[in-house]
Amino acid sequence: MVEHVFNADSSGSVVLNLTLPLGRITVTVDRELERARVILRTEDTTGPGADAVRRATTQHSGRQMSVQVPEIPGAVMMSGNGGGSRITQTASTVAFGQTVTGLTFVNGRLITAGTSMPTIRPIDAIVTLPAQSSLAVVTTSADTTVHGKLARLTVHSVSGDVTAMTAHVLEAHTTSGDIEAEIVTGELLAHSVSGDVRVLSYRGDTANATTTSGDVHLTATAEATGFITAQSVSGDVKVTGARHLNPRVRSVSGYALAH
Repeated sequence: MVEHVFNADSSGSVVLNLTLPLGRITVTVDRELERARVILRTEDTTGPGADAVRRATTQHSGRQMSVQVPEIPGAVMMSGNGGGSRITQTASTVAFGQTVTGLTFVNGRLITAGTSMPTIRPIDAIVTLPAQSSLAVVTTSADTTVHGKLARLTVHSVSGDVTAMTAHVLEAHTTSGDIEAEIVTGELLAHSVSGDVRVLSYRGDTANATTTSGDVHLTATAEATGFITAQSVSGDVKVTGARHLNPRVRSVSGYALAH
């Protein structure tokens, strides 16, 4: 295992900017924590994945903290139990038995290699943040999971999912990932091409949730104010608890329901 630890220069809440091309991001917001910490970890001990963890960098400027893991060009990431349940190459995920740019995998094992491409295990980013912190993530294919309440969560991802407990502001853009939050208390801006958008308790003042082929499910509370827009091209759209807001819901080929 290779591990690289970064600690914030000062105590208190931070605005963390995290760049992780491939892997998993797990965030815990701890009210008792004094300083933000980011632990990067991989089971690889050699190779491009381990090198990327070692070469990760950080910058600090006031409350701003940045951690960046360098790109691994053309990397194939194998993840899951028992030899891997998913294979990800840069910006694409495929099933076993398929060929990815000259690579053939069967049950998680590399069988042929038409070209030389690095195979890595996931890089885990284990993040702990003090209360009132914010997080901005840029990733190609890393799932982001947040436990606790963030002031702001911003995620730009190609194929990674976004799962948040509570955020005052949630802004998430994905191509094939799902976006899900338990509670949003301020602004919601969520867009996915083929993933779903789901918010279990929306209490904010502005919501815009759109997908192309995914579904949108949003449940508002009596505390919600302002505008709600929920749209999909071929997915289903359902907004509940928002009659007092006259939500705008639309789907071209799926159903659109507001009540």
